[in-house]
Order: sequence, then structure tokens, then C-alpha cells
Amino acid sequence: MKKDIKLIVFDVDGTLVNDNKEILDETVEVVEALKNKGIKIILNSGRTFNGMWRMRQKLGLMAYDDYSICGTGAYIRRNADGKALLANPLDEDDYNKIVAMVDGFDVQVAVHTMNILYLNEEEPNEAFILDQKQVQMPWMKFEKFSDIEESVSRIGIEGDPEVLDQISDKYMDKLTEDYMVMRNESYLIEILNKNSGKEKSLASLCDILGVAMDDIMYFGDGLNDAKSIDLVGVGIAMDNAHPAAKDAADYVIGSNEEPALAEFLRRYFDIDD
Repeated sequence: MKKDIKLIVFDVDGTLVNDNKEILDETVEVVEALKNKGIKIILNSGRTFNGMWRMRQKLGLMAYDDYSICGTGAYIRRNADGKALLANPLDEDDYNKIVAMVDGFDVQVAVHTMNILYLNEEEPNEAFILDQKQVQMPWMKFEKFSDIEESVSRIGIEGDPEVLDQISDKYMDKLTEDYMVMRNESYLIEILNKNSGKEKSLASLCDILGVAMDDIMYFGDGLNDAKSIDLVGVGIAMDNAHPAAKDAADYVIGSNEEPALAEFLRRYFDIDD
């Protein structure tokens, strides 16, 4: 039996956008039809807020009652003006602790904010360049942490996968005591405030909006989407998804390179072409 869905949540990379970081035209059309039905659309991404501006603009999600969950749940922001409804930042003590921990390893430590990806290095390494390409954010250098004027969504340890494996083996237990830690990419260890998490911030946003988790449909592909997919009324994983996301899903559809997302939504909500 189909559920009375009031809110649809899209992960961005690997789900809403294809591998060229573009939203398919079919998706734009079906989202417009869903909005006309009164269904609310939310973006929930590991990207920080302005790493998603193109998606918000293309889907017409620019109103004061449109919201984005950013930085793997570090923030909930209002799309019209970026105002934070929920904030789980990291601070200078966190940065110094992580830098000291990886001292002696051939890695770089990146700082993600709402608008900028920061690096305290003369030249970025290959992993940082890959991270920047993924989040589609401009990057800048900083000399000391206090020079960063914006609040920090997450800190990334970036380097060769083999080196990150060594860091994980040595420090993961310690890191997970104090932080939420993700490793969605082999070249990146993501460190966030302990209260972050896509599923936690989604639950908080539901409380704000007065929507039950059972009235939500969620599309995702990453390990960091698996809990959200499991908790909502209808959870959908892409064909290119992490196995944990597929295991949690009610439906597994085609890949992000195909109009599978739009086709599923048209069938589920009886939307005609």
C-alpha cells in the first residue's frame, strides 16, 4: 500500500545529480509536479550549504519555507537566506586536536564552512583536489584557525588511502569517542560534531515542520544515507548505492546516470508525462 508522503528528501551526489554533477531534466520536471501537489522537497547532503546552490536554484527551492540539511547533518539551513535552524559546529580545539593526531602522517587537514573549503598548506594534495571537485566549493588558504570567520561544518583528513588506513587503525576508536566519523571516500576521513548525522538532523527538521518520519520518502546512495533510508516511511537506494544503503531500502532503483529517480516518482505518485 502506498503511503501518504508529505516530504521527499534527496541526497545530492550519486543520487540527485549524475556523475557530471548535473540534475537530469526529467528530475526537474517531476519535482515541479510534486511541488504542485503540495509535497515538500528537502536536500540532505554531505556538502555544505553553498555547495548546493545550483541544485536549489534549478529545482526552485529558494523560498523561506525551503530547507537544506548540510554537511552530513551538521546544519539545517533555510534556503532563502542560509539562516541556521540547527547548528553542530566544530571549533579551534577540535581542529588543533586533529592536526596534532595526524602529525607525522603525509596527509592534509581541510576545513569545510558554509561557503569556502579551507586549507593551511601551500599546495593542495591530490585528495584535497578530489574533495573540492566533489563538493564544488571554492578553496582558500588560511594561516591560523582564527582567520576563518565562518563556523565549521566538518574537518577532513585527506591523503592516500593507505595512509588513512594507518590513521584509522591507530586512532579510530579515539576519534569515535569524541566525534562522528565517516569514510565515504577512500581518500578522506570526515570528522563532524558528535551530534551531526543526516538522520539526526532529518528527525530534527521533521519536528520543526510537524511531519512524521513515516510520511517521508528518502532517496540516497551513500553509507551516510543508510540510517535515514531505514527510518523513513519509504526508503529508496540507487543502483550505484553502498550495500548498506541497499540493505536498508524498501526499493532499489536504477543508477544516478539514468532517469530512474524521476520514473519511480512518476509511478508512485501517478504523475502523467
